[in-house]
Amino acid sequence: MDLRQIMYFMCVYEETSFTKAARKVGVVQPALSAQIGRLEDEFGGALFARTPRGVVPTALGKSFYELCQPIRLDIAEAKHRMLELRQPDQVFGPVRCGFPPSYFKAALGTVLTDFAERHPHVELTVRESYGGTLRQWVAAGELDFAFGTSPQHQTGLADASIFEEDVALVSGAPIAGEPFRPCDLGSVDKLKLILPSLQHVLGPSLREHIATGLIKPQRTMIVDSYVGVLEIAKVSEWAVLVPITGLLDEVFNPKLFIYPVKRPFLTFRWHVIHEQSKPLTAAARLLIDAVVGGLTAKRRRWEELCAQRKTRAPKKRAVAARKTQALVARNPASATRRYKKR
Repeated sequence: MDLRQIMYFMCVYEETSFTKAARKVGVVQPALSAQIGRLEDEFGGALFARTPRGVVPTALGKSFYELCQPIRLDIAEAKHRMLELRQPDQVFGPVRCGFPPSYFKAALGTVLTDFAERHPHVELTVRESYGGTLRQWVAAGELDFAFGTSPQHQTGLADASIFEEDVALVSGAPIAGEPFRPCDLGSVDKLKLILPSLQHVLGPSLREHIATGLIKPQRTMIVDSYVGVLEIAKVSEWAVLVPITGLLDEVFNPKLFIYPVKRPFLTFRWHVIHEQSKPLTAAARLLIDAVVGGLTAKRRRWEELCAQRKTRAPKKRAVAARKTQALVARNPASATRRYKKR
């Protein structure tokens, strides 16, 4: 057994196909099959079961794959460390990353421009999509890493949770009382809820809460567009659940009613996803730190804005009450007519 055979085996395992694996490692299929055959001869058992739909790992193959993962990680880490040691004072190389739409609006512009200024030798490529698509791009090698949902035990992918934020209910009508007052989604009467698809981070959890009765929408529609759902909410009684950092620019929008959610417990958990065989480079780790810093700053800003809105609302009501009282004192009949019109 040698390292080449280990890499060939892991590629077949992850691609579930000798043809795809051979194409990925750059050898002809008979040569790759021969190497896997030598491993099976050495271990005295089959590593894969051949089926019309592809290859399926046997129990022996699954055990061997788990043992091989640390080996591949160590090799990749050693390679990256040697490259970085050549130029210890510089961060360099390409960084290909993906983000969900809400982060593009929340913080990405400032984070990326600051990062590019600090690290001029890093070549950035950024793509946007929802969680499921981002996972596919990472698994296919099109991205080095992505922010979003966890890989849900997808073979060949590793992830780490880096940030967690609350979710707020947003609508163009006062569907849950006074804005910025925490609401119970199960108590919102005749709730019309816009749901994301299952590819979105919140998609599976929202459907689970609906199934258990913690959320009781009268109607639902599926829209996978961050900008689109807010536009729908602005002009209707339809509501949508949005991560709080994506609402910073909308806090003072008079067309939107925003409610923190107290029940059920909902959070948007940010993960970093990457291939297990490709540890994150120094440049990638620095960018991730910058993203977390940007998210943290946005969350603090959100908390400050919410506090301001909570104190501002009673003041507005008090001012309105004083104006009404003054109007009544001057002309009771006129005030009554105006109040009825309003």
